[in-house]
Amino acid sequence: MNKIDVAKASNATINTYMKVEDGRPVRDLTYGKVEKVLQRAPGSSQEVLRGGEPTATTPLSDSAVASPVADGDLEADVAQAVTNAAIAVADSLSAADIRKLKQRVIEELHRTGRLPKREA
Repeated sequence: MNKIDVAKASNATINTYMKVEDGRPVRDLTYGKVEKVLQRAPGSSQEVLRGGEPTATTPLSDSAVASPVADGDLEADVAQAVTNAAIAVADSLSAADIRKLKQRVIEELHRTGRLPKREA
């Protein structure tokens, strides 16, 4: 795709898309739209700005995608997802409660084989 096609497909102006390409700041929503058009995992734009490489996604259907996750990152990703979800839906949980919940989820995923066993 050329720059104009990417800009149009992500509902951005060409000027805004040029900011993305030049590494100038734009709204996170804009990065998300561009990442989707370019079939990059969410957060790939920020990773590129930090000097890393984008992560490609694999389309599963018209509305779903998957991005590869390294085994070493999976536990941390799950832990962060549990923390974010707990904060978003439960006003009464303390930080200690959230840590306990996160640990219990990780332990359960290890027990059921959904997360790889930790090396001793």
